[in-house]
Amino acid sequence: MSQQLELLTESPSQWVTVSFVTPEIQKKEIKPFVALALKELEGTPDSRTASLMSTDKFSAVRSVVRYVARLRSATREPWDEGDVRTFLEGLRFSQDCITELSTLLCVDSLYENIPRHLRVKPGVISMQWKIDVSLSQTNIQADNASEIRTKEILHRDTYIILIFELTDGRTNIYRLSINKFHEMRYNIASALKSMIVLEKRKCMRRD
Repeated sequence: MSQQLELLTESPSQWVTVSFVTPEIQKKEIKPFVALALKELEGTPDSRTASLMSTDKFSAVRSVVRYVARLRSATREPWDEGDVRTFLEGLRFSQDCITELSTLLCVDSLYENIPRHLRVKPGVISMQWKIDVSLSQTNIQADNASEIRTKEILHRDTYIILIFELTDGRTNIYRLSINKFHEMRYNIASALKSMIVLEKRKCMRRD
């Protein structure tokens, strides 16, 4: 599975309702629905949206357009049409609609006017880490340190190197002291705990 397809299909549960409607959508409806959805995204909604008869169909297409448009900001590369087609097939669009919609969604200029607050920050593909003891070893030798002093220097001058590979192709490298590394671990654990508590609340559950 390509990175783009993995990004597109990472939340399958959110498409259950959409998948009930998509088989009913006709090819001729795709282009006007996409145009109206983009107008909404750009902050200039079209008055014709309020008078639509097929609100369920438009809502389904709008959800796809918003999702794909927001994810597009997380990668610097244009969408691969094969990946987009696979994603749309999973949503049960007809083949005619898949051809029409995938062609439209793969036009890169489509996303030029998406407001910044709707854009997605790059995701993390992988993280690697290593321990850098070069500075501590140098200082231990320079000080001719005792055993107790060696432990102090190791704790003070040992660093953790974190290497993050992002979905937009960038690689970010961070150098943290041991204290900062443990602080980061604590903050991440606290955030995850808060997320678990929120997910258990009734207001966060989907029927």
